[in-house]
Amino acid sequence: MTATPNEPPALPPEAAPPAAAVRPPPPLRISLLGRITHHLRTQNWTAVVIEFVVVVVGVFLGFQLNNWNEERLEADKRAGIIGAIITNLDDSIGVQMKMVGEIEKGLADWKTAYSADEKPIPYYFRIGGSDTAPTVWTTFEQMQLTELLDPVTLFDLAFFYSELDGVGRKYLRYVTFVEDEVLPREVAGSEAFYGSDGSLLPQFQANMDRLRDFQTETVRQTDWARCLIYRLEARTIFEDTCRRAGYVLEGMPATRRTP
Repeated sequence: MTATPNEPPALPPEAAPPAAAVRPPPPLRISLLGRITHHLRTQNWTAVVIEFVVVVVGVFLGFQLNNWNEERLEADKRAGIIGAIITNLDDSIGVQMKMVGEIEKGLADWKTAYSADEKPIPYYFRIGGSDTAPTVWTTFEQMQLTELLDPVTLFDLAFFYSELDGVGRKYLRYVTFVEDEVLPREVAGSEAFYGSDGSLLPQFQANMDRLRDFQTETVRQTDWARCLIYRLEARTIFEDTCRRAGYVLEGMPATRRTP
């Protein structure tokens, strides 16, 4: 056929554009419920059982993974709180033992001088900074310890921090006397602390005895703190409190140094 002047020449067969490829329809996705319905209609009981098992196992694994995650978070929370308590107890031991060492040396030096017929100024001990320990137990109480610790351990900790606060109040009475009576006389000289017979006046002897009591109580607190650390780190629930057990629980190395 000859093309007219107004028509484009016909293309040869091999130059014609290829026909658009026909894509197959996407596979039909059937929901789980749809599959089960289909199996029931066709009475394919084996497939029904398999689908049911898949559903049950999936739900079980979902709950189990959720429980495992909650247990891990709870364990991390407990480890963090227990770690904070142990750190505080360990810091308390360090501070208290330093105080005990200073008091022991001060009292021994005074006794040596007094035994040599000197008239030394009565030894007194003052803490730099605050006169009382920080009240950390109030903070710990807000951490829901009843959900993390057994009742005996919780009672043991509460009793310890209560006693620590009580010993601190005793020290306040001691240091108040030091500031009101000892420091002013120290300005006048050592003779102001002794009677006409050369003996130490009773009120200053009593104040030094109060310091010895504070030293003994402080050492006891360190024994108690060590026992509590052992209790918190152990994977055992002990029936006795540290105080009832003499501050040495079963299996705990004896490191007490109560004077």
